[in-house]
Amino acid sequence: MLLGLKAPWKVEKVDVDSMKKNVDVYIAHEKGSKLLCPVCRKEFMVYDHLSERVWRDLDSIEFMTLIHATPPRISCPEHGVREAVMPWTEKRSRFTLRFETMSIRMLQNIDTYNFTEIMHLTWQQAWNIIERAVKRGRERKKGHPSMIGIDEKSYKKGHRYITLVYDMTNNSVDYIAYERKKKSLDEYYETLSEDELANIEAVSMDMWDPFMSSTMEHVPDAESKMVFDRFHVMKHVNEAVDKTRKEENRKLVKDGIMDLSGTRYIWLYSSENLPERYRERYNELRKADLLTGKAYSMKENIRNLWNMPTPDEGMKYWESWYSWVIHSSVDAMKDVARMMKVHLTSIMNYFIHRITNARAEGINSKIALIEKMAYGYRNKEHLKTAIYFRCGNLQLYP
Repeated sequence: MLLGLKAPWKVEKVDVDSMKKNVDVYIAHEKGSKLLCPVCRKEFMVYDHLSERVWRDLDSIEFMTLIHATPPRISCPEHGVREAVMPWTEKRSRFTLRFETMSIRMLQNIDTYNFTEIMHLTWQQAWNIIERAVKRGRERKKGHPSMIGIDEKSYKKGHRYITLVYDMTNNSVDYIAYERKKKSLDEYYETLSEDELANIEAVSMDMWDPFMSSTMEHVPDAESKMVFDRFHVMKHVNEAVDKTRKEENRKLVKDGIMDLSGTRYIWLYSSENLPERYRERYNELRKADLLTGKAYSMKENIRNLWNMPTPDEGMKYWESWYSWVIHSSVDAMKDVARMMKVHLTSIMNYFIHRITNARAEGINSKIALIEKMAYGYRNKEHLKTAIYFRCGNLQLYP
């Protein structure tokens, strides 16, 4: 009753070892019974039996519970001699279905090491559960997302990169490739059929040439579908503000003026998020006629671009901002404005598709936590598996 077995399966005997704290349950099928073919799910007579096999089940009052059985094979006219379906486990697994289900639930919430300590398993056994779950989930996955985000993530202290393709609708990782080259993204697009490529409605990415080149090559009408992500555009703008501060600070220090020294973080905040401890100094600096202050004002103003309600208003706002910057004396900001103008179509595509990589940045934070929990991954295949397991939104359970 506890195992949920139904005819023709039955429990033959149970042994309890109080010294080892084990419960051994021996299962068999009734003689002359018909069992299911694993492929066509039709019933056939038993052909023979394999040698005894043991499966780990959930503990019984802190006693490790082990299921013993000699797996029967059936002879299917269509599929030949096959190992029959055993309702408590999956093929090639050494755990019962409910043990794997509980393990997957736990592994998605705690690190592998602590899981092995709690469940009394080896690291390899725990990792096999994860790998099987990911394989199961990837095989069950149907279709591909129509709204995708593309980003890269560094690992191994920033010396290696992986390319991540996000499902922007389900907020999950759809594909992982090594490095951040054109061929990395090519790998993903080449897994899609012509219809699936045509079904892609929008692609959010940063202004990284290899990603742009791959998307233009594979996705029909890509120019109208690529959306350069707000987060990465603002990253370039912030870098221009910081470059302006550094150059201006060097000139002021030569003249013995220390006004900009130690102010780096003040200019990185948005005006509404500036901590109170910086507010007084920030107000003093804004009153001074500094190039850094002008660059900061330009940065704060371009943030409003993505709040415009229509494409036409967005374009008018952009043209006004561009004219202001390009006629200013802030060289670093002029360089960014020119770069944005080159890619203006893809920036303005935001007003058509209204997607950003903001959710992807949240997933990147989760991936960083995955790496931290594992103290880094020496095996890059293990890193891919762990990301799919925790961020793939897959149907993992048996």
